[in-house]
Amino acid sequence: MKNFRILLITLMTATLPAASFAFDFKQGGMCYNINDDGKTVTFTYETPILIALDAPAPSEVGYVGHIVIPETVKHNGTTYKVTAIDRYAFSANSELTSVMIPASVKTIGEGAFMQCFRLKQVTLPPALTEIPPYAFAESGINSITIPSKVKRIAPYAFNNTSLKEVSIPNSVTSIGSAAFSACRWMEKMNMGKNVKEIGEAAFSICTSLKSIKLPASLLKIGKTAFYECSSIEEITIPAAVTEIGDGALRSCHALTSISVENGNTKYDSRNGCNAIVETSTSTIVAACKNSTIPPTVTTIGNEAFYGCRGMTSIHIPESVTKIGDQAFFYCTDLKSVEIPNSVVEIQERAFCGCDSLESVVIGNSVKSIGYGAFLHDDHIKSVTLGSAITSIKEWAFKGLDAATSITSMIQDVTRVEMGKNVFDEINTKACTLYVPRGTAQHYKVSPQWKQFTNIIEK
Repeated sequence: MKNFRILLITLMTATLPAASFAFDFKQGGMCYNINDDGKTVTFTYETPILIALDAPAPSEVGYVGHIVIPETVKHNGTTYKVTAIDRYAFSANSELTSVMIPASVKTIGEGAFMQCFRLKQVTLPPALTEIPPYAFAESGINSITIPSKVKRIAPYAFNNTSLKEVSIPNSVTSIGSAAFSACRWMEKMNMGKNVKEIGEAAFSICTSLKSIKLPASLLKIGKTAFYECSSIEEITIPAAVTEIGDGALRSCHALTSISVENGNTKYDSRNGCNAIVETSTSTIVAACKNSTIPPTVTTIGNEAFYGCRGMTSIHIPESVTKIGDQAFFYCTDLKSVEIPNSVVEIQERAFCGCDSLESVVIGNSVKSIGYGAFLHDDHIKSVTLGSAITSIKEWAFKGLDAATSITSMIQDVTRVEMGKNVFDEINTKACTLYVPRGTAQHYKVSPQWKQFTNIIEK
């Protein structure tokens, strides 16, 4: 929770308005500003408290316990209708427990209930068309009824709250970035029939969410949309979806079933692969621990198998030419991998954090090994490098402290572009470097390679 609070503060402080302590009038212990029309007012704060951090807000703020906002308020002989709740009206108020908002209110400002840690219930007005950014972020809200006219749930609206179940009405078409992120107690999400877009990290770290049915209307799933939804077991991508961001299903550890509905023109689950494949490029974009890679796939996409715990082995077919950024990142149970001769490129941190990996064979077509490709795979004992390698980036094999042998098939090691500290933290005195016959003298004088004490031709 602390990390999310730091993130929220960082994002908020860049856009916070200048604090103003002025209000037009006060009635019944509540503060109001008269709107430009001269007929309506906005409920506002007496003393703005924008960021609570870990300190309780002072009770002098005036809004304590259960608050009922009136529909109309009289001042100097004029009756005004209350039509809006100001930005940050209650933010960081640790004394607030519940609020009733009248039907006359049409808009609620950004961050209105942000960091109200003791807040449990809010009655939202039926005319509301948007849940604004940060509206309830880091508050104690544990249940909410979203009005039937709401069209958009804005970024961070319910970030890091105690919601257990949410029903999104059919009026909603857009769920913003991180709108429900870190709602760790949310077990059920009933998504409306007209949602077209799920934003980046919208449901990330909803660790108790067990199932979610995506509507037929859905067009776009943002990056890391369901990152670390570690209880979800299955998901079906509707036929209308045309965009899925990197890492959309990253670290969904319990996921065992992934499918794409028939009729989707952008994605498929060919050969019953239990994964999502981008049809035009034959790229796997999302997979789970029991996915297979079809023999027609050419690219394993960025973060495709990221965090697939329980996957002990994977067969990479000869059709694959590229392994993307973090493709197998943190696959902690993967024990061995053989990269076929068809693969040309292994990108950044492709196998980083694969703690159980014991051996790696890199085929003879691989030209480039990216930054940190096998970083801190500290159980690897043997590595075989193919003959076509021309570039090995920084830290590619850093931290392989269990390695006892590296076999290089590279004939002219002087042509290999080496990043910094490629073999950092490898015990180069205990790890033997095997090289092609007639090449040892070149390895012994080449930067980084020469640090191996035992260089043997074979």
